[in-house]
Amino acid sequence: MSALPISGRLRPAVAALVLLAVLAACGDSGGRGSDGPHSEAGDGGGVSNFIPAAVRTANAQTPPTSAFESAAHAVLPSVVYILVEARPRQLFMPLGQLRQGSPNGRAPLRPYGSGSGVIFQKGGYILTNNHVVQEAARVRVTLYDHREFDAQVVARDPSTDIAVVKIEGQNLPVAKLGNSDSLHVGQWVEALGNPLGVALQFTVTAGIIGATGRSIGILAENGASRAGEAAPLEDYLQTDAAINPGNSGGPLVDLAGEVIGINSAIASTTGAFTGYGFAIPINLARHVAEELITYGEVRRPYLGVILGDVSPVDAKVFSLPSVSGAEVLHVESGSPADHAGMQLGDVIVKIGDQDVHTVSGLQAVLAALQPGSTAQVQLIRYGKRVTLSVKMGQVTSGVKPKPAPSVQNEPSRAGFGVEERGGHVVIAAVRDYSPAQRAGVAPGQVILQANRQAISSIDQLVAVIRKANGGPLSLIVDDPQVGKRIINYQLSP
Repeated sequence: MSALPISGRLRPAVAALVLLAVLAACGDSGGRGSDGPHSEAGDGGGVSNFIPAAVRTANAQTPPTSAFESAAHAVLPSVVYILVEARPRQLFMPLGQLRQGSPNGRAPLRPYGSGSGVIFQKGGYILTNNHVVQEAARVRVTLYDHREFDAQVVARDPSTDIAVVKIEGQNLPVAKLGNSDSLHVGQWVEALGNPLGVALQFTVTAGIIGATGRSIGILAENGASRAGEAAPLEDYLQTDAAINPGNSGGPLVDLAGEVIGINSAIASTTGAFTGYGFAIPINLARHVAEELITYGEVRRPYLGVILGDVSPVDAKVFSLPSVSGAEVLHVESGSPADHAGMQLGDVIVKIGDQDVHTVSGLQAVLAALQPGSTAQVQLIRYGKRVTLSVKMGQVTSGVKPKPAPSVQNEPSRAGFGVEERGGHVVIAAVRDYSPAQRAGVAPGQVILQANRQAISSIDQLVAVIRKANGGPLSLIVDDPQVGKRIINYQLSP
């Protein structure tokens, strides 16, 4: 038996598990160098809701070719390509690759990454993975019909690897979400997304559900979370539909054209697909996404135990009818489980009307409960069945992005936003098509002077912009690509 969530370190004989976002090496070489709480997914918004009867009744073992085609075409319009510009960071560069103006071999680089997503709710809400956008300074979204949008990260949840991104637009297609609880091993599925970045955008592959309820340890950093913290929640679907880096956040769909999972990880020793992929069940992803949209965080019920899967030896020791359930390895003092009378060696086999076979299955059942609600927990205590009434506590997880950086009250005049980093004022974002962008202002540049005045704080820069009063702005910047340069342009009035 092992305490879950299990460690991210896998046994040597097991392939490494890889999150699927594509990260370019550095600079502008990556990506495209240019440049209400209830889900309303079923309304279509540009994707036809008509699914042929032949598709809905397709035999899961030998579906007609038209079933694959119809399912793909039903969902593809709502799939998006996500290009992420990460926050500038200091990286060491090998000798022979030194850039002009980068002394000592160091250069602030703006790495790019890419991934996938799916529009799942009206209003331009996109479901993707946390690891796709967690380092994002800027997010750009491309639709299947080639429209492009700047996107905002609404919120993200590292404990489930789910994030929500939002775009503003008209006639945005919305995917239809299915029910991942009704999936069966052996069922045909398709994986949609953008493997390997821009080269293979909007790709469809097919396979089957190989397993459900997988806990692969990729989100866990240690064996247990501390009191009051939300533990990583893993309850993956396993599939052999080919997915690769860049597929992260893309939908896994059934042959009725409904999204039943969000592709997230692969088992691989090379970083490329080797036959085993993992997707977050859509019922879990949808619940987390709706919490992020409504509250900016995910409220999860808290039981206050460390659990382990049952082994054959456990089944003998505890007089279990089968090798099934979630064994209580530790009960936190003062926790809801402690107050309810849960003990070491108890094996949880049912919560409400939901059977519990594994720890990941128990986590999924708990995730659907509301914090503060009371659940009937059925367990086996050394051969005897006991039912406890447990009032759930609450833990929260999730990260709301910081407000977009701006030059305080002058962003419309300057056309860019800044951050203070280590005593320097650094360009953090530039408005598209603005005079600043056309003149060459770019993220990562350090502002040394503005209108011939030395700049070491945002307040100093704001004062210069106000004094310019819509006139010219002359910047001397330290550019990570070329070193010191001067940029002159006219401020907006």
